Amino acid sequence: MSDGQSGVFLGGAGLVWRRQRVLWWVFIINLVLASYAARTVVSRVQPVLDRSLASVPQLVHGFHFAALTELGNSPESYLTTGPTPMYFSIVFFFFMLLATGGILEAYWRDASLSTGEFFQSGGTYFWRFFRLVIFLLIVLLPVGLIGAGLRALGNRIDEKSISPFPWVWFAVGGIVLLTFLLMLVRLWFDIAEVIAVAESETRSRKCLRRAAGVLRRNFGSLFWLYLRISVVAWIGLAVGMHIWVHWVHHDSIKTSLFVSQLIVLFWLATRLWQRASETLWYKQYMSRSPDNAPVA
Repeated sequence: MSDGQSGVFLGGAGLVWRRQRVLWWVFIINLVLASYAARTVVSRVQPVLDRSLASVPQLVHGFHFAALTELGNSPESYLTTGPTPMYFSIVFFFFMLLATGGILEAYWRDASLSTGEFFQSGGTYFWRFFRLVIFLLIVLLPVGLIGAGLRALGNRIDEKSISPFPWVWFAVGGIVLLTFLLMLVRLWFDIAEVIAVAESETRSRKCLRRAAGVLRRNFGSLFWLYLRISVVAWIGLAVGMHIWVHWVHHDSIKTSLFVSQLIVLFWLATRLWQRASETLWYKQYMSRSPDNAPVA
């Protein structure tokens, strides 16, 4: 089983590499939308920076992460730009919702789809995935309630305890628990989307029921696969942020932009790596099931 998991783990990375056109599509669309959203931020902070002597060496003639963080945490909330950047986030969300069908179809078939085939597949699965998003929001409600309950309990522990350590350990435990629940929900819905594409299933609730059964019977292998790629993503993000903050000089705008976009590209690649590995895993799962079909 370990050899199979290793094969799926590395095979997913290879699948993303072979179908890297998908990754570049997502990255370029994200970059274009982010550039438009950034213009709104610039128009808001520019009058403030023009009147600040401290901003000249740090933000006008370069990029300084700490200075940007301080600007974002100021009481005036200069980086609160209103709804306009949110519009671009919504556009990217719907683009990804449309593209996911094409992405999974390309991974399932392990074939290069033409632009027309890619978006045709995206359109075929769009409303199925949209319904899955609605179910996802419903499922996330109790997770949010658990988070609110943990926060309230943590505040009570902080008020009654003389030492800060009980609250710290409780907060760490709460973060681990919520992270686990969120990853579990994300994995469940990922498998449901793979089932929708692999079996051409049009009923979202049936996809979720099948995905829940598959996840329940194969929790260890699926979660371990998902967790390993997540750890790679977190480590890469931490290393990239460390380089961005500590190694890139604040007046090197081009270098700063290059490093930041490498971080985004890596993060997108690891997410597609998860989707590719999940697709390969389910393909192996179908081949192991009787009559070449998943267990109901």
